[in-house]
Amino acid sequence: MKIKFFFIITIVAILLGCDYLFIPNIVILKSSTSIKVTQDGLHRMLLNKKSVAKWWPGTVTNETYYYNDITYSINDNNISLLPIILKKDDLQINTSFYLITVDKELVNIEWVGKTITSYNPIKRILAYVNAKKINADMDVILNNIKTHYTASENIYGCSIKEVLVVDANLINTFSSTKGYPTIEHIYTLIDKLTNYANNKKVAITGYPMLNVQPLTKDSFYIKIALPLEKVIPGNGEIFQKQMLKDGNILVTEVKGGILQTQNVFNEIVNYANDHHRSMPAIPFYSLITDRRKDADSTKWITKIYCPVM
Repeated sequence: MKIKFFFIITIVAILLGCDYLFIPNIVILKSSTSIKVTQDGLHRMLLNKKSVAKWWPGTVTNETYYYNDITYSINDNNISLLPIILKKDDLQINTSFYLITVDKELVNIEWVGKTITSYNPIKRILAYVNAKKINADMDVILNNIKTHYTASENIYGCSIKEVLVVDANLINTFSSTKGYPTIEHIYTLIDKLTNYANNKKVAITGYPMLNVQPLTKDSFYIKIALPLEKVIPGNGEIFQKQMLKDGNILVTEVKGGILQTQNVFNEIVNYANDHHRSMPAIPFYSLITDRRKDADSTKWITKIYCPVM
């Protein structure tokens, strides 16, 4: 019996020794990935609660994130480092989520943290096992981020392409209004340009182009242009303009009214800024649908163009 008891004690001692030898007092949590995306665009989406909810692997309640019984809280006060607190019962782990720009369209994500185990051997083992599970969860979350935001449509809400300028010859005119310009006012200017081109017997090669900019709190500056097959002189109210032939231009298409179109317009400007592209000319709407013929704004088709260098 003494030999058996001594043997059991020896085995327990060895196991405890292995416990302290192979399970560290501090367990490091680390997960990383690389995403083909701009840092500004990715950071903006990570702070957008509606965007995060689309790829989060668990549940979201009142802007609190849950996954595998862990609560994730994000502190959004830093553009390159997001402190994230993980909580489960009495356990709290402070982690740091780093965005590291590799080049203008590649970002590395480093998510690191640490947790203290215990001097109690049983608790030490459980803490170590929990830490490894949490680290695996971090890998899942980063993989979801990569999968979701690799598609630029999930950052900007639309498909943006870069093409070459085709319609380089333009005529344009200007106006200002109190309040956002009405459809009637816009098409009065379009008709003015159309009649001028027809009188000059010059073919119109594309759709009317519109740019609206606020002047004051309640007034707006409007520029309307028409693309033509060749350059024609102006008349003091109508002006000729040429875009850079075969220059680069971003383009996307949106279906909907003024609000939807303005939101997409803002996103194509975000795209240009995120990619550090300068704009040698103003962005504009190309009015594919004649708004006078179809009053249902949900059916309006607009292409948005943004010249870039």
